[in-house]
Amino acid sequence: MEVLVDSSFLLLCAEKGRDFISLAEESLRERLECYVLEDVLNELGRLSSKKGKRGALASVALRIAEKMKVIKSSSDLGTDEKLIEESKRRGMVIATIDGDLIKKSKEKGLPILTIKRDQSVLLIGRRP
Repeated sequence: MEVLVDSSFLLLCAEKGRDFISLAEESLRERLECYVLEDVLNELGRLSSKKGKRGALASVALRIAEKMKVIKSSSDLGTDEKLIEESKRRGMVIATIDGDLIKKSKEKGLPILTIKRDQSVLLIGRRP
């Protein structure tokens, strides 16, 4: 399954020190091919330059994202809208814990991979 990963998902991996991608693969019994938007990398890069815990977590999140394939998007939309657009266009699942993005994705009928409070994996919606 192809998955488009957002910054909130990557920051959660960094914060909890857990590989939620591998956990999702085990839970779903399927290999995940992960992609990240160039915009997400830029966002994490900006965050990583800041001092404090958030900057440190963003640095770790960037290292995790380095293993993923990068998608360049030329539209002028915001990052969430680009994630939705690319997910729809490419038939990808969006990996996020961002409540607003989950809501928007559900409204568009897009599948979402998220992590519940107990740190278990939840796939919402129909797989592409």
